[in-house]
This record gives sequence, structure tokens and C-alpha cells, in this order.
Amino acid sequence: MSLAKFSVENGVLINMIMIIVFIFGIMTMINMPKEEAPAVDFGAFYIMVGYRGVSPAEIEKLIVKPIEDEISDLEDIDYISSTASEGRATIFISMDPKADIDEAWANLNTEMDKVNNLPDDADDPYLLQLKMREVNSMCTVALGGDLSDNALRELAEDFKDELLNVDYVSKVEIAGTRDRQIWVDANINKLSQYGLTLNDLSNAVNMRNKNAPGGSIKVGYADFLIRTMGEFDTIDEISDLVVSYKDKSGVVRIGDVATVRDTLEEAETISKLNTQKAVTVQVYKKADGNIINVMENIREEAAEFEKRVDGLKVEVRNDGSIRVRNSITTLGNNAMMGIVLVFIVLWIFIGWKNALFAAWGIPFSFLLAFILMNQLDVTLNNLSLFGLILVLGMIVDDAIIVLENIHRYREMGFSPKDAAIKGTREISWPVVAAVATTVAAFFPLLLMEGKMGKFFIVFPIVVSMALLASLFESLVILPSHVVELSGKGNFNKKDKEHKLHDWLVKKYRKNVKIALKHRGYAMLILIVALGLSGLVVKLGLVKSQFFSRGKPKTLVINLETPPGTSLEKTDEVVSVIENFILNIPEKEDIEAVVSTIGKYEENHNNEVDTKNAEVKIDLVELDDMKFTHAQIKNRIRKFIDTIPALYSYTFKDGERGGPPTGEDIEIRVKGDDLTRLEEIGEYIISELHKIPGTADLETSFAEGKKEIRIIPKHDKIAMYGLSVQSISRLVGFASFGGYISKFRGSGMDEYDIVLRVQEEQIDDLSDLENLPIRTGNGDLIALKEIADLEIGAGYAKIEHRDRKRLISITGSVTTFQENGVTKMQTADNVTSLMRGNKALNITGVLDGFETRFPGYQIEFGGQAEQQSKTSSSLKFAFFIAILLVFTILATQFKSAVQPLIVMFTIPFALIGVIFGLLVTGLPFSMMTMISVVALAGVVVNDALVLVDFVNRERASGVDRWNSLINAGAIRLRPIIMTTVTTIAGFMPIILSNSSTTSDYKPMAVSIAFGLAFATVLTLFVIPVLYSLVDSLFGKLGMTRFKTHASYEECVDCDE
Repeated sequence: MSLAKFSVENGVLINMIMIIVFIFGIMTMINMPKEEAPAVDFGAFYIMVGYRGVSPAEIEKLIVKPIEDEISDLEDIDYISSTASEGRATIFISMDPKADIDEAWANLNTEMDKVNNLPDDADDPYLLQLKMREVNSMCTVALGGDLSDNALRELAEDFKDELLNVDYVSKVEIAGTRDRQIWVDANINKLSQYGLTLNDLSNAVNMRNKNAPGGSIKVGYADFLIRTMGEFDTIDEISDLVVSYKDKSGVVRIGDVATVRDTLEEAETISKLNTQKAVTVQVYKKADGNIINVMENIREEAAEFEKRVDGLKVEVRNDGSIRVRNSITTLGNNAMMGIVLVFIVLWIFIGWKNALFAAWGIPFSFLLAFILMNQLDVTLNNLSLFGLILVLGMIVDDAIIVLENIHRYREMGFSPKDAAIKGTREISWPVVAAVATTVAAFFPLLLMEGKMGKFFIVFPIVVSMALLASLFESLVILPSHVVELSGKGNFNKKDKEHKLHDWLVKKYRKNVKIALKHRGYAMLILIVALGLSGLVVKLGLVKSQFFSRGKPKTLVINLETPPGTSLEKTDEVVSVIENFILNIPEKEDIEAVVSTIGKYEENHNNEVDTKNAEVKIDLVELDDMKFTHAQIKNRIRKFIDTIPALYSYTFKDGERGGPPTGEDIEIRVKGDDLTRLEEIGEYIISELHKIPGTADLETSFAEGKKEIRIIPKHDKIAMYGLSVQSISRLVGFASFGGYISKFRGSGMDEYDIVLRVQEEQIDDLSDLENLPIRTGNGDLIALKEIADLEIGAGYAKIEHRDRKRLISITGSVTTFQENGVTKMQTADNVTSLMRGNKALNITGVLDGFETRFPGYQIEFGGQAEQQSKTSSSLKFAFFIAILLVFTILATQFKSAVQPLIVMFTIPFALIGVIFGLLVTGLPFSMMTMISVVALAGVVVNDALVLVDFVNRERASGVDRWNSLINAGAIRLRPIIMTTVTTIAGFMPIILSNSSTTSDYKPMAVSIAFGLAFATVLTLFVIPVLYSLVDSLFGKLGMTRFKTHASYEECVDCDE
């Protein structure tokens, strides 16, 4: 029994299937997670180790190198990148996209357990698996107002606790607060007076501040636990702690030589909102949370919390749900407009009732696709929605083909039931083959490698599921509905439909005859057109861009003041910039300015230093902006360039939905000597500055703070019974202070007790040299007796890649509006600078590089690296798509030649792609490359059905020429309808000016124009090519059908 007959005879079951799909599909669509873009886990891990007060050079030697040596043998590592900065080591491990991430995470933890040679006083390594859904925050909540720092800190902690109780909130991070600390500020002069050292104070506190269990004792019939209560209950107890007994001076207490204060830790960062100090709270959601629902709950919590405290202001910023909601709404509206346009087109060609039959497949296919997407953990996001819009017009193609054939059988006088069974059965295999070729074209996109491949994997999945759902609907659901809802009487076409169809057929017959009569000229014109389109690309009339990305909702400025600048001084510089930004003419496009002084984020890694700052400029909704991003950037850049207190700055775009494309410009130089690396980096930077359109150029090299280097006298250290660790600990207390114990008091919370030296008592090197230290036998000596101290220059950070030192040069390429030079021109000029141009006799930086700089290598990263990987993957995907399509066609036609005739549409569809990009001014981007792969399966569908009908005609005894003309006339209406409906589905995106759709417009234009041209090619050139090939094989005696020798033998051709 055929599917069509099963469908027609089991109407109740078919209706139940449809109802179930609609109920579960709608429920799934409402409840499935929603996000702006696919949150792909790229298989990356962080290892962070803190070692306070230690220079980058020591961090590199003591922490980075031992860890790199241990983990470098892990399997499936793509690369290891490490950064040694003051007091901190960060190691980033990027895994190969094909790696088993769970297994890699387990192996990394195992290897890290073997690392046992790190310094004892360094922090334990902190390992983090980078999961994109949990790394990118949902929002920033700013708490401010006329309140003290301590009050804001406590309120922020309370707010954090409440947010953690919100469903699907995974973590909450607070910035801009300072924890409570107990400071023991020692007076060096008084310590010397009493013959004490800083280490004596530390030892005294540690020995006293302990509660020790003493077992149990039985007294009479009762058992008692024994505990020695030594912990401090009050701050006064610390001051009263006896440090030593002196014969003449008596008891010496901590309060005699130090001031004990209950205070807040020194600020490492300052958070601000619109120039006012604030506490910022970053909120993250769980992977399976719906950001729209979660953010609604967070906003309610924020509003309620603000009402509880007078003077408190709570403001939610950078709300990710707004972007998601706007994106989904925009694309959803585009989809609805597309559905309406598709229905109107169908109504014009086949009447409103048949239009309803065909359009009914769209919601059914979408809802069934939602069910399947949810099972495969695919969220509702920009890319998955665009995938559905992409196939919106294609979904009705198979229904159109089936309906039109049923329609034709009704015209021949068959009953609705017989017409449905015969019409569907006759066309079922060509329809299956047509859908299979489309799926086959998208399927190889699953083979794309790298980060781009992981990001776009959702695209072929969604498209394939929607197309397969539409195939099920057209072959199983549709025949039953046609029978149930068709009238029982005789079938008559409406006059309007009849006249339009007959007019189109008449015009087609006339023109295809001309093409067949002048086959050689037709092919020549086509080849010339293909050559001209290639020339258009060669001459650069069509722009080229790796990934055409939309504008960001946030602009980010990363700032650096000179090395050693205090947090307060950096804040002063930031305040100047903030006030300028909030008063520029473009201020109506700015919602808020959120600043963090003391750190900025770089590749999910916080660069913490008092000289660093990050200024985020939150813009209004992109579609509401009156000024361009370029205008805002240019005005701010011109002002910042006039600030002498700045060391460097870079403009970055905030988070945008889309794949990770990397920096516009990224050049890595590897080598051993940091000084030499710095020289090479500065040379490349100076050359890049000469190229118009480059901006934000910087090297990763940065001059660090001046260092006081302690050079131990090991013989004397041994003689006095001391250790290098004791010297380091002493100097740590004297410089930035050091943790010595915990204070609990009467509560459950713990606070650090920090031993420091009173301010201004260590003014120069001699003060450190004269610090007293106690020897093994109890005598006091000056530090200079056992160590030499000298001042030297250091580095702010030292970077590695794959265990080799490197310096990276990064920069951005500005738009034409910003600099008067196109991005493509700038990119070409950068390539010529680095690689040279033999045609123009330009010598590049790479020419003879290894000769000039032996032992140093240059690598290209950022967009250049991503583009190389993606282009190679797409070429391979295109090859696989062609192979799969050929296999399907060969199976359908049982021929190796006729598939080539059908696939002839593929290269010539590129003429339409190039023309479309030229007319719209859009760039040839990665999305265009994907569309070319997709076109390989889409454009062959009409040609497939056309050639199949030619074969059927010829098998029934009709001659070649009349078979070609008749097949085109019979298939004219469905071919035009399938093309127009597919293009209609794209029109809302093509015509839209929304920022949401800008990323995908090149793909929509490419497929629409490519398909339009391929349709003309199918209707006129495929018959010409078929006749040429058939004539050739006829002469060789290899054709399977009887054929006429020439056009003149055709009986009806000129009628």
C-alpha cells in the first residue's frame, strides 16, 4: 500500500497525528530555552593560580612552566595559552573541536593533581570549564545611592543571596565592594625599640588564635568534652596579646607596637554607573534557563529590594533578555510576513483552497521541528529561527508539487480520492529526491571544523528537520486533507487561474522553442554571463568580508594608565572620559556608562591592575539610534587622544550574537628573548600605523612596575639558620601586608587578619634593607646582612603559546564611515604589508623574516586564522554536497549523465548570487559561502522534476523535442510557484533594515537571486542542454530513447 492510499483511507489517524503535533509543538515552542545566539561550548578550560606580590617573571618560572610541563601531553589539545602577570598565573587550554570534552576535563584534573612543585604560599590552582551559557552574564545590576561603602557591601551580599534563590540563576558575582579585614599596623620604630620583628607579631597571633580540642573527661557519672578556647572574640583581645616579656620594660603587647583596626580591605577595583560609585552585581543563568523568564524574575527582585532601603538605587543594565526578545520578535515577524507572502503567491496561482492546503504545511513543519529541536537540545535563537525562515518557502515546495499534480488529475476528470492517490504516488519519488538533495546540501555543513563549525552546527540540523517534517506532511498528511475538504462534484478551474496559466504556458512554449532552435547561441550567452560574473568579483565590484556582523549594543573602551599608577589616579582619568561621553552631542543614543577601574576583561580573563580600567557605553536599541557607531567612536577617539595621562586604549565591540570571529588583526610573534620580541612588535606596529583604516593597534607587551629584587646571600642565610621563605615573608609584610590568621569573633563569618607596616614608614630602599629579622639563635640582624636589594625594571605580563614566549599585535579595521577606506581595502593592505605582493613588487614583513630574526616565528590569528579554517571546511562541505546530490540524482535517474545535466544549474546559479550582491551592495561573506553550499541542493530540485517528466514523456513514446517542450509546459506552474514562494519567504529579511537581520541578509539575497536565475536556467537551458547531450549520445548510439536527428523533424515544435 502506498503512503498516499494509507493517508486517504485513514483520515482519523492522520488528523490525530496532526493534533498531537500541534499540541506538543506549541507547548515546546513556549517552554524551550531562548537566547540571542547558540551558546556553543568550544571545549576550553582555564587554570588560575594566585601568588600575591610575585613578579610576572617569577610567576612564569615557579607556576606557569611547571603546569605547562605537566599538561602539555594531554591528548586532543588545540593550543595552550598562558599569561604570567603580577601575583597571578592564567593558563587557557583550547581543545580540538573533535575532542571528548568530558574526558578531556577529567584528564586535566588528573594531570593537575600531579603538579606538586608549586610554591607553598601560592594559592591552590583553580580550574574552570568554560561553558558559554554560564560564562556570559545575563545582566549587570548596579547598587548605588547615598550610602556608606560598608552598607552597600552588606546590601549587595543580601541581594546576592536573594538572586541565588531565583530559579535558573547559576551564580552571582559582586564587584566594587571590599571585604572586612582586621589590620595590624606595625610601627617599625617601636618594634626596634622593643627588639621585636614583624615575624614575631605573626607568630604570636598564630600561636594564640586557636581553639584546640582536648578529648573528654569523666567526672562522676558525667562525661565532659575538653576544649581550649584560644580564638579572639574581640579586636581588643588582639591588641592585648602579649608578644614578649622584657626584664626592664616588662610585658610588651601588640597594642604597644602596632595599631589594630577593624576596617575594609584595600580597594582593588572601583565600580561606577554614570560617574557615581556603585556596587555592580553580575548575574549568570543555568544552561537550561529561559533568559526571558529569568530576567523578568530578576527585575521584580530588583524593584522589591530597592523599596526596602531609603536612598538605595538599584538599576538593571545590559539586560540580555531584551536583545533576545527583540531578535526573536523581529525574526518571528519576518516569518509571519513570509508566510503571508507565500500564501498570497499560492492564492494567485492555485486558488485560496489549494493555497490553504499548501500553506498548512508551514505551521505543521515548524511545530514538528520545534519538538525535534528540543529533543536535540537546540534552543530558540537567531540562527535556528533564521534556519526556519530559510526553508519557509521551501517547505511548501513539495506540497506545491504534490498539489499541482493532484490538481492536474482532477482536471483530467478523476475523483478527489483517485486524484489524491494517483497524483501523490506519481510524484512521490521525485519529491523525496528533491527534499533529499536539499538536505544533502545542508548536511555537509555538519562537517565544518573549528569554532565556526560548532557555532553553525545548529543551522543544518534545523533546516533538515523542517524539510523532513514538510516531506512527511506533503506525502502523508496532505492527501487525506485534500480528499476530506475537496468538493464531491466535477472539478472546474476558475477562469482567472485558467487564463493566467494558459497565458504563461503560451509564452513559455514560444520562447523555449527559440532557445531549442538556437541551442549554440543560448549556451554561448550563458557561458559569457558566467565569465562576466567572475570578472565582477575579480575587479572587486563585489565587496568581500569574512563575516558580516551587525552592530553591537555596547561599546567597550579598555584603558591603561602608565605602569604603577594608583587606583585613585586611574579613576580620575576615567572620570574625565565618563563626563565627556555623557555630554557629547550623540548622548541621546547613550543609555548609560558603566565603568570598572582596576581591571578589564580580555577573552573572558580579567586583567587586574590598578592602571587598568574598562568603560562600557550602553547604547539605546539599535533601531532607535539617530547617530552611527562610527560617529560616536570617532568623537570619543579624538578626545581620548588628547589625554596625556593615558598609556594606551582600545575600542572593543560589546557582546553580539554571532560566531567568534576573533580580532580583525592579530599577529603573533614567538621567541625567547622578551626584549627582542618587544622590538619586533614595535616594528610591526609602526608599519601597520601607516595603513589607513587600522585602529586600536597594540602589542601585548607592557612595561611593568619597577621591581625591588632581593638577592639572597645563601651562605649567610645558612649560617644564621634562616631560609629564603622567611626573608620573602618579612618583605611581604613590610610592602603590601600579609595574611597571618582568621578572625571570627562571636559570629560564623571569617575575616582575614593582615599584618602591615604603618604608612610612610617604608619610603625608600634603605628602610627595607634595615628591617630586623631574628636569626635561628634569637639574635636580631638587619635584612641587608643576608640579602642584597636592588631596583630594576620588570614586565607587566609574560605570555606563552604552546609553551613558547610570544608577543601579540592586535588591532581593528574601521569602517568606511570612520576612516574613508573600506574594510576590504584595509585588510588587503595589511596582507600586502605582511606577505608582500609580487605583482606590485612589494616586499612583505615575512620576506626574509627568519633570516633577519633567527629563532623567531610569526603566526596569524584572529579573523585571518578563522577565515582560513572556515574556508577550507566550506570547500570540503561543498565537495561532499555535490557528491551526495549526484548520488541521489543518479539513483533517481539510474543514469550517470542526466544528473550532470541537472547539476549544471549549480555553477550557473552563481551568476545570480554575484548579481544579487552587486545590486544590494552586500559583501561576499562566510554566510554567502554557506548559501552557495545550500544552493547546490536547492537549485537542482526543479530541474530534477523537469528531467523526470521529460523521461516519462519519452518513455510513453513522445519524441524528444515535444517531450522537452511539454514537460516544461506541464511543470511551468509548480516551478514558478516553488521559486516565487521560496523568494517570498526571504523578502521580509531582504527588505528589512533591522539590526537583527543584518547578519543574515547576505545569505537571503544570495539564495533568492541564485534561485531566481537558476529557475530561468531550468526552464530554458536545461531543455537545451538535455537536447545537446541526447544528440551527442544519439550519434554514439548510447541513448535509451528513440530520438529525432534534428529540430526540423519535430512535428509540433512550430505550432
